[in-house]
Amino acid sequence: MGYGDRESVRRVRAVLAERGASPEFVELEATARSAKDAAAALGCRVEQIVKSLVFRGADTGNPVLVLASGPNRVSEGRISALAGEPIEKADAAFVRENAGFAIGGVPPVGHAETPATFLDEDLLAENEVWSAAGHTHVVFGLAPGELQRITAARVIRVR
Repeated sequence: MGYGDRESVRRVRAVLAERGASPEFVELEATARSAKDAAAALGCRVEQIVKSLVFRGADTGNPVLVLASGPNRVSEGRISALAGEPIEKADAAFVRENAGFAIGGVPPVGHAETPATFLDEDLLAENEVWSAAGHTHVVFGLAPGELQRITAARVIRVR
């Protein structure tokens, strides 16, 4: 069984299809746990890699998803202000429970619990961006405007 046949990847494909998107899926030989690893495996720039970062609202416990450009460090203060509550890094158990995916393979869609979602404005400068597809060895590529459409993310400056 290839990585693309995993239930988590099939779930991402189904959500993308429901939302009218049919991006290219690529299985990687090596893990793409970091943006740098993913860029090297795909032969693209790290700026084209979408990091799907799950945070936890400190007051509500609600998930917050930030789709950040590979090299960008997310300002938790900025996201907290936009989310209306302090945020904190989510641990692996929270990510698994609320997103339904393991850290390193978290996609921008298909989450078990729908998160408040923010999209890094820097991604919109790219022609194509690549996101995890539910597994550390599978990614999908599409135009950043399409990513914004299918996630209904609020476009912001994350740094």
